[in-house]
Amino acid sequence: AVVYARTGRWVDGKAPLAKWLWLRAHEPGVPAAMRWWASVPDAVAYALTGVLRTHETLAARTLAYDVVRGDYDDDLLALAGLRPEQLPPTVPAVEPVGGLTVKVSGVAAGIPVVIAGHDHAVGAWASGVRRPGHVADSMGTAEAVLAPAAHRPDPRIGLALGITADPSLDGTGTVLVGGLPTSGGMLDWLLGLSATPDDPQARAMADPAGRGSGERGAGGKGAGRDRYAALPGLLDGVRLPTGIIAEPYLRGRVAPAPDRERRVTMSGIGPGNTFGDLLAAAMEGTCLHTRWTVAELAAVTGAAPERLVVFGGQVRIPLWMRVKAAVSPVPVEVVRADDAVCAGAALIAGQAGGSLGDVPVLPREPQPYEPGLAAAYLPLYERFLASARRREHG
Repeated sequence: AVVYARTGRWVDGKAPLAKWLWLRAHEPGVPAAMRWWASVPDAVAYALTGVLRTHETLAARTLAYDVVRGDYDDDLLALAGLRPEQLPPTVPAVEPVGGLTVKVSGVAAGIPVVIAGHDHAVGAWASGVRRPGHVADSMGTAEAVLAPAAHRPDPRIGLALGITADPSLDGTGTVLVGGLPTSGGMLDWLLGLSATPDDPQARAMADPAGRGSGERGAGGKGAGRDRYAALPGLLDGVRLPTGIIAEPYLRGRVAPAPDRERRVTMSGIGPGNTFGDLLAAAMEGTCLHTRWTVAELAAVTGAAPERLVVFGGQVRIPLWMRVKAAVSPVPVEVVRADDAVCAGAALIAGQAGGSLGDVPVLPREPQPYEPGLAAAYLPLYERFLASARRREHG
């Protein structure tokens, strides 16, 4: 709880702090000789400008950044034998790191270089999710629900729910985040299982560790994108709701009830079901999980959700968006941009030296709401919650 109170995050082996601790224990010469540490965006900006900087939403992910004070935590860094001056100072999202100093084809020398921020935060801001009551749903191989909040959560509640309390992109508030590690990854896995065993692309997609999943997730531009061309045919004739309750936890559940040992379950499958039904059930399961996450985040923020703004690879799959709108308790708006995060970063960079509030909002389309389908999903949502909570409490 002490670490969470300072950093807004639980202790995670993927965090840079965990890797620094490992290096200190096993390769002590590395941190001792290290002049600076930089994340990938910081290193790229440094290569382009000769100036080392980062954004607060990236610094917060080190697990060594005090989000309350807005600076690196001396005590946490000392555990790894590091000092704050070895990490990049933070800059606001629209403040240029510096001017371009290297030759880049087609780009003028001196043009401002900007680090927009962490991808989920950038996509949410560009999609217009900037205040409490608006909720973003960033969909890809993994899925993240982001809810701006007027205050930070009690650390005990944040830890119990498995959510993070990140700095907002503009640095004025907090954004609560609940994640699902396998959203598009769940579909990748199922599609991979259905393919021929001698197909290397299929083996990559079916890898339960997620190493072969496309970066953009279902329907995106990563590995296995050609296989999604078969989705319309596989989903043709699927009737919604499927009646199958799917828990989409291929690699454990992070939030809103952390359980690293949890795995995929599907109940209600019968001899009349098709492979298309299983794919649709997986989509339903992710949507039901998202509704649960939205409800828990709303309870913490105290702000009733007004709309859910969805962006990412899955927006290209019509059936998934139908289910998303039917399951959601609030109106759903969809950002159709090919890559909302990249588009958002470009829009933010376009305001270099200006105001983040002036960044244009990407176009959003209301997802049609089907009252009959929404009513049909209500009992399935209750069954989903009952199953999840029953397992949660043993």
